[in-house]
Amino acid sequence: MANTFTSNYNLIKSEIGGDNQSWGDNLHTTLNLADVALGKMIEDQLISGITSTAIDLRKDNATNTISTDANLKYFENVVVGDKIRVAGSNASNTGNGTLANPVIHTVIAKSSADSITVSATLTQDTASTVTIAKVLEPVHINSGPIVCAPLSNLSAATRTAGGTGVPGTDTTDALVVNGDVTLGATNANTVTFTSKIATDVLPSADGTYDLGASGAEWQDLHIDGTANIDSLVADTADINGGTVDGITSLSVSATTISMTGYTIGSNGTGVRTVSTGAPTGGSNGDIHYEYS
Repeated sequence: MANTFTSNYNLIKSEIGGDNQSWGDNLHTTLNLADVALGKMIEDQLISGITSTAIDLRKDNATNTISTDANLKYFENVVVGDKIRVAGSNASNTGNGTLANPVIHTVIAKSSADSITVSATLTQDTASTVTIAKVLEPVHINSGPIVCAPLSNLSAATRTAGGTGVPGTDTTDALVVNGDVTLGATNANTVTFTSKIATDVLPSADGTYDLGASGAEWQDLHIDGTANIDSLVADTADINGGTVDGITSLSVSATTISMTGYTIGSNGTGVRTVSTGAPTGGSNGDIHYEYS
């Protein structure tokens, strides 16, 4: 019976009773494969980040290290080459960034689950509250759902207890996405908004993109302001007040038109007025009709 392999990570299972000389090599190979596989795992709190006073930023000569309390073990699944976002609460410590303007560091070495070395320059800080989070890159996101919570909702306590951060009531940004963003694979996918939109919604090109389509119409449109429309086609229209300017030609197809007391223009001999009175008197150019 030859060696077999595990289903998920293809780890070597040495043949029972096989050549003893191969067991050591197989074991070392398996441990290396397992180490790489575990190092690539992404868990929710690693993505969301963690805020704690138990995070130390140190600069020892040319070495810049980030270490955490032994209970946090935040760097378990961090590997060399990953990027870590760092934000310190002490704004005077330049190089460590702030929540509003964090600094991105590349991991160049890892000594344990509690300590990494980064390439960028740090300002030593072992007392302030510090927020760290792994920077997501396209290779990291393969499935979902991904729940984003404000960083202020995560702490050493929730990390130690094995809990997870949940969206809070504060106004901290839970998710900031820079660059072009594509949502969904096809129009069979949907996007649901439970929050309100707090910015203008602008198309990337003037007069290029539609809002709705035939067979996929929006329902009611509520506008408190001015609607600037180049061309209007409406099944029905109920206009209460206002003026219509700039019309040089008007075509109306109707069996009945009700107009009373309207001035419809003038000519060289006077104003042409629609009147319901009998055709007596009036001015030259008036239009009269009589009804019973």
